[in-house]
Amino acid sequence: MSGYYLKFSCALSFSLCAAFAQSGAEPTGPVQPIPFSHKTHVTDVKLACEDCHVYPAKFGNDVGIPDAPKCLECHAASIKQTPTLSTLNTFVEKKQAIPWVRVFALRDFVYFDHLYHLQNGAQCEGCHGPISSEDVVADRLNTTKMSFCQPCHVKSRAATGCNTCHDTR
Repeated sequence: MSGYYLKFSCALSFSLCAAFAQSGAEPTGPVQPIPFSHKTHVTDVKLACEDCHVYPAKFGNDVGIPDAPKCLECHAASIKQTPTLSTLNTFVEKKQAIPWVRVFALRDFVYFDHLYHLQNGAQCEGCHGPISSEDVVADRLNTTKMSFCQPCHVKSRAATGCNTCHDTR
């Protein structure tokens, strides 16, 4: 019997240590077709969100993820030929969109309007976290979950009814 408890205790201790070790680990985002660092672009180069992400012109518009021509507005002037620059040029030559893997993806039945939130004082970092200091984008705050949105709606006295964000069709 004591051998059983020793094995059980060791397994339990190992599991708890692994859980604690993982809890402090940086969440990892998906592998993207082109390595991209918000830290480099925002913190080092001093770009603003709207330099790359289109400010929504009307309600319901998405801010979008930049395409290759947008990236080349700056990178075309690069003297150094890098694999990233070659990949960007290939996407432009083939008139293909960069197949970015979406990180902040909402479920199909959830409606979110960037323009409405921005016009009402929301800041990009409020939902996307400290993205300007990240080399790899990950949903560190679980912003695509209702449990993230609801407290902000309550605090700001925004509508909290189901059909505020959920498609009732």
